[in-house]
Amino acid sequence: MNWKKKSFGLDISESVFRVIQLKKSGSKIKLISYNSLPVPKDIFLDGKIVKIDQAVNLVKKLIREAKGRKISTKFVTACLAENKTFIKLINLELSPHEDALKQIIEESKKHIPYPLEDVYLDWQKANTPEHILIGACPKDIVENCQDMLAKAGLIPLALEIEAVAIVRSLFRNKQKVENPVMIIDLGANRTGLIVYLNNTIPFTLSLNFSGDYLTKKIAEKLKITLTEAEQAKRICGLDKNKADGVIFEILKPEFEILSQRIREAKYFYHEHFHGFNDINELLLTGGGSQIPHLKEYLAEQSNLEVEHGDPTVNIWQHTLILPKNEIYSFATAIGLALRNFFTPDRL
Repeated sequence: MNWKKKSFGLDISESVFRVIQLKKSGSKIKLISYNSLPVPKDIFLDGKIVKIDQAVNLVKKLIREAKGRKISTKFVTACLAENKTFIKLINLELSPHEDALKQIIEESKKHIPYPLEDVYLDWQKANTPEHILIGACPKDIVENCQDMLAKAGLIPLALEIEAVAIVRSLFRNKQKVENPVMIIDLGANRTGLIVYLNNTIPFTLSLNFSGDYLTKKIAEKLKITLTEAEQAKRICGLDKNKADGVIFEILKPEFEILSQRIREAKYFYHEHFHGFNDINELLLTGGGSQIPHLKEYLAEQSNLEVEHGDPTVNIWQHTLILPKNEIYSFATAIGLALRNFFTPDRL
């Protein structure tokens, strides 16, 4: 087991690569290494790494220049492109008289938006006997990621769906989440919507909404540089009283669309997952979640209790501390690094 405990988490996104390494220290899980590096725009295309050598060099630099303790292990848990993965809780009470895997495969065909022969399929039993959690990713995306990691000299212990890593970071280990929680992961290039209940994920959505898109909208409307627009977004956000409400008026239509998607997801959950409580709580994470007054705006528009999720609830920051303005951006990397410290019944 020691080699597992020495592994690290690698978040591979189209905008930033991030790394986190943790170590067990008594009863605590201690942060010992972290780093992040921006990714050139042309390295990815449609969820796939098209410039492998550049990505390899970036990963090596990320590891070599990590803050804190030197990362010397080759073992890694990495994430797959979120917009190409699929995860869903399906109704399937396994018959003891038939092959379990065959039953799961046949039922999965009705749900997965890809031909089954073109994907890698994984599954696990949920906490209710009539449900199975299935996850899938196109084979070419998985093999593309494996190829890059191998060329970087790394050995993947697991390639995970990003939503699984995020919920692992936001909820305490062994915490029983009996009431459903919606999570919005607002990133630079895309936004993920996750529903979490009974330590499993009923479904996820990838939304066409991103922090970079908001910055471009501000830059276009005000005819300013992207750097200036990013600063305006971070300072003013959805605050009607800042800059005479100019930034608020630019961003408002975009966040109205996001609010509508949240309401639609809430309705979909209500209609398709009978027997569970309704969603009343929304957690925000991701770098884009720090936009001023976002929490208050979404609470008003969605009729949900909105708070920021804390990706550090399971880790101990002592001699090494993540920058305060980057904590939410590290949720995925932290969740990946936590994988080998959690009990088998937890995602």
